[in-house]
Amino acid sequence: MKLLATQKRGIIVSPKLCDILNKLLKSDEDNATGDIQLLCKLFSGERCSYHYSTEESRVIPQNTPFSILGSTQLQNAAKLIAKMDHGHGLVDRMLIATPLAYRPTLSEMERATQQLSTEVVEDFAEYFQNVSETAENIHFTLSENAKLTYRETIDQFAVEVNTAIQLGKVPPKSNIPELVPRVATALHVFNHTMTELLSGVPATAPPTEISNTTLESATQFVHHLESQKDILCQVSLRREIIALLLEYNNRLHYTIKTLRILRSLE
Repeated sequence: MKLLATQKRGIIVSPKLCDILNKLLKSDEDNATGDIQLLCKLFSGERCSYHYSTEESRVIPQNTPFSILGSTQLQNAAKLIAKMDHGHGLVDRMLIATPLAYRPTLSEMERATQQLSTEVVEDFAEYFQNVSETAENIHFTLSENAKLTYRETIDQFAVEVNTAIQLGKVPPKSNIPELVPRVATALHVFNHTMTELLSGVPATAPPTEISNTTLESATQFVHHLESQKDILCQVSLRREIIALLLEYNNRLHYTIKTLRILRSLE
């Protein structure tokens, strides 16, 4: 909260994302930096203000750049989804990827090492610097064809939500209309910057217009990630149902035992 109010931007990158999100999901200011409501507002680009009796008011401006990127084990991801999936919409704002992390063979490791030794780039520090310098304060727009594709994506998502409601099912836990253009923008900047970096040419600002090809790639990627998240949500829902059934059985067992004791006392 303090960092965002001061720096007007924030990017969290961590290989231990579970610990970071567990802190952010807390509302205790002494042990955490925010709460669920703050995370939802940051995703939606809303202005946030907090007032304290002993400190100056903290204000996070509208559309403050904010991103959380990291990794964690699949079991921890399922626990996080169960914690976030309580109707406040936070889980809808998250993209979760579960890649098949195969263990490489020695031959594959040797080939990869040989391939990397021939690349121009030794590390990604230069890439991140180029993105920070060239993509700052640039307003991106969709091409005319991309705008038509984006309209179709929004309409299709609306149909899926309305159909689920009509059938009495739970609507998709996703904000696809908002996630697609954000992922498309990230892919647009990434492809442009990385292409120049691997070619060994000086970094330039990416074009302000996002092509339809990039938007379609982003749409496919988002749908793929949402399908994986949906599976994890179903697993979390089943766990909650099982927990409720166990609690119900325990209470029923306790009630029956109590009735038997009362009858024996009669």
